[in-house]
Amino acid sequence: MKVDIAIPRTKFDFFTYNAQDNLQVGDLVLVPLRNKLKYGIVIKINSQRYINGIKDVKELIEEKFISKNLLKLYKWIADYYLSTLGEVLRLTVPSKILKKYEPIEKPAALPSLVKTSVPTYPQSNVIKRILGALKTNYFKTFLLYGITGSGKTEVYLRCVDEVVKKGGRALILVPEISMTHLIYKRFHERFGNDVVTIHSSLSDKERKRLWYAIKQGEYRIIIGPRSAIFVPIKDLKIIIVDEEHDHSYKEHDRMPRYNARDVAVMRGKFENIVVVLGSATPQIESFRNAGIGKYQLLTLKERIDNRSLPEVEIIDLKKENRKFISPDLELKIEETLKKNEQIILFLNRRGFAPNLICPFCGFVAKCPYCNLPMVYHKPGKKESASLSCHICSYKSKKISICPNCARGTLLYRGAGTQRIEEMVNKIVKRLALNHGQIDEPIVLRLDRDIARKRGQAEKIFNIFEQGRAKVLLGTQLVTKGLDFPEVTLVGIVNADVILNFPDFRSSERTFQILTQVAGRSGRGKKPGKVLMQTYHPEQYSILFSQLQNYPKFYSQEMKFRKELNFPPFSKLILLRFKGEDEKAVWNQAEKIFAILSRMQNIKAFGPNNSFYYKIRKKYRVFILLKTPKTFRHGKLRFLNSYKTKNCTLDIDVDPLEVF
Repeated sequence: MKVDIAIPRTKFDFFTYNAQDNLQVGDLVLVPLRNKLKYGIVIKINSQRYINGIKDVKELIEEKFISKNLLKLYKWIADYYLSTLGEVLRLTVPSKILKKYEPIEKPAALPSLVKTSVPTYPQSNVIKRILGALKTNYFKTFLLYGITGSGKTEVYLRCVDEVVKKGGRALILVPEISMTHLIYKRFHERFGNDVVTIHSSLSDKERKRLWYAIKQGEYRIIIGPRSAIFVPIKDLKIIIVDEEHDHSYKEHDRMPRYNARDVAVMRGKFENIVVVLGSATPQIESFRNAGIGKYQLLTLKERIDNRSLPEVEIIDLKKENRKFISPDLELKIEETLKKNEQIILFLNRRGFAPNLICPFCGFVAKCPYCNLPMVYHKPGKKESASLSCHICSYKSKKISICPNCARGTLLYRGAGTQRIEEMVNKIVKRLALNHGQIDEPIVLRLDRDIARKRGQAEKIFNIFEQGRAKVLLGTQLVTKGLDFPEVTLVGIVNADVILNFPDFRSSERTFQILTQVAGRSGRGKKPGKVLMQTYHPEQYSILFSQLQNYPKFYSQEMKFRKELNFPPFSKLILLRFKGEDEKAVWNQAEKIFAILSRMQNIKAFGPNNSFYYKIRKKYRVFILLKTPKTFRHGKLRFLNSYKTKNCTLDIDVDPLEVF
């Protein structure tokens, strides 16, 4: 009998082998490939493929390793995202897991018991709708649109409780690994030892143990970032995608460039289960799907206990004489600290200063590989001062003398989180606050530089939650899913950082981030205040975020999208060419553009320089394809096998960034 076998980390859908009659679809096997033994998964038996030199399957490792429904999902991902099944399996089944494994029993523990709150009337209606769908055992997708602080997590908890009582299992996706700790805490309080988190920051040994434990049904509630969507879970009844709008659900670095939100919906379809997408600022495409009936819309329009949304005030930075913290924001920080209340400050730019320039000759410190300005980082406890490229991660020592004119007058232009931290610490010092914890700072900073250290984000959140620090300053990490009742002030240092990107989604992302971070204020009994600093106070995404009005923003954004025929009115596919030979990159891009421009139902734009034209010596050129919503991706499958010379071709279906 011949069988087709998909092998991870290959650029092929499958290979054909001879096998004994006892193999079934989904089995894990060991097969020879290029003089090595590789793990593979059987995707078809009784193959009719006839080729010479077919080899034999070496060994059956595990029966029914992957279910047929998951294999359907993997095949859909390969087809939709113009990838191969081998590339899909590289992401869905990590290589360290593909080995024979002896299970370890989960230690017994009684679930924690906490007093559950009584759902509000709007929450009860939402819960009733979802539970009604769960009883039917049919696929249905809900979009839960609830303003910040409206109690979406309680809805999740109630629905999962019903699933668990009936013997089912639940999967909860969160955008960031750092967020798993926050939502795990809420679920663990309610369900105890039945809850587990799985993500790539775990050691290989621990991740493998948990992967198999979940597969064998030892846990009923699984929480994780986008990669958790691929974990095999038997008796799965509900998938919840929290903060479904978040860009972190999109894979940006490797093929296939999937979006975990869309994959979750398709997994729900293949497994005939309920999917809940939750957000206070839904993705435009998701809200459109709810509008046309593809998703069922559920709404929570009020905060818990009728708490009011925070008052949002816009500060025009054009009138502030280039001050990073305006007098109004500084005064409000002082008032809040004197009241012993907490503050969140948001700036989506890490480091101390984004530019180091010479005012005499115009020299700008740039990355030698990318030709982009390098960011100055102040020295830390274990790190010296440095200049860093945030695109390719190149680092060099700080320079004090201009290499062009030899003058020691280099200036730091702009502000990152380190600079704002320094300024806020000066305010704290001037107030001479009596802080009980002598060894702990009043101001905490949380950005990628700090969060990359394992466990550091959780540590910072715990300190802030306990009230041992009063100011939490950070990048996008402080905008997502945080619920600190004592936070009464949110300061947005510069609302324009994302707005300035040359991308059709920049207004949407700006509105989402500003609305989300503003929603961290006033979630307790005390009223909240938000001060939003911007150079563009009249821009509609900023105005509607001030009003916390998603429907009006959606209406305005849809007019813009329809006029330019952007998603959700069309489909986009981005082809990016990368290579060290600039001429070869352009030649390959122009050859493929010539082919695509002759195809029906495709509008090809380009080739164009990418916004970051050169990264680590590699030039980047892109072609943007715009197609009707009904376009079949199979017409572009030839791109998988297209042999480019001296460059690589990346394919991004439904890109979130088109630069």
